[in-house]
Amino acid sequence: MPADEPTPKRIFAPDLLAGQAALVTGGGTGVGRAIAQALAEAGADLLLAARRLDRLEKAAEELRAETGRRVEVAEVNIRDRAAVESLGESAAQLYDQIDILVNNAGGQFPQRARDFRPKGWNAVIDTNLTGTWHMTQVFGNQMLDGKGGSITQIIAVVGRGFPGIAHSAAARAGVLELSRTLAYEWGPKVRINCVAPGPIATEGLQTTYDPQIMRLIEGIPIPRLGTAREVAHAVVFMASPAASYITGEVLYVAGGQQNYGRNQTLFDDQFEN
Repeated sequence: MPADEPTPKRIFAPDLLAGQAALVTGGGTGVGRAIAQALAEAGADLLLAARRLDRLEKAAEELRAETGRRVEVAEVNIRDRAAVESLGESAAQLYDQIDILVNNAGGQFPQRARDFRPKGWNAVIDTNLTGTWHMTQVFGNQMLDGKGGSITQIIAVVGRGFPGIAHSAAARAGVLELSRTLAYEWGPKVRINCVAPGPIATEGLQTTYDPQIMRLIEGIPIPRLGTAREVAHAVVFMASPAASYITGEVLYVAGGQQNYGRNQTLFDDQFEN
């Protein structure tokens, strides 16, 4: 099912985030790449971090040419606490402070919960929950010790159950509750919110899930795949002064899937015992 592009490519003022530095994990491809571009188009300088340095360097070169902003890259495995702490030290040398943190890196695979092996479960939890925590604490502490900032967590449509990716459902819901907790502990100096994409048209979606499973989204109020740009627009809003009185919230960019329609990642007969 193709995704439409219902909004203009650029909708924010080019100086909205001027003078700020933004760190985006998983910023080399897919939704992370779109988020990085939208932040740069709104005036932010960038630090892109991920495990694949080649993808980061390619994205950085393109973003510099397209936006004229400063774009730095750093290789990091967010599961590795020491690596994240090293990234924090490097970031402090590149920029006075990271003002905007977007925890986008993550991943999962569809499988019946009864078939999970410890290795697969731990891999998803360690990336989506623990890795997000590493980034949040290291850079959140810098913000608390500095001039404050904002953190946006990219999660998923949680609250209804997520058949077929129970490991990711648990991790993403954990990030949401973590963020609500930190919003109280760290406010007002650090705002922390979540953006929850629904089915978004990316290469990762196409390679991870059976293409026919996407037919199930025809039952949601906006019956199409979303675009990476639509997620990026929500992130820019959350990071901007327009959201200065918003913290501890989740913004769904999901076509209404958080309330209506199907949201499973396997077909019904695949859950049968």
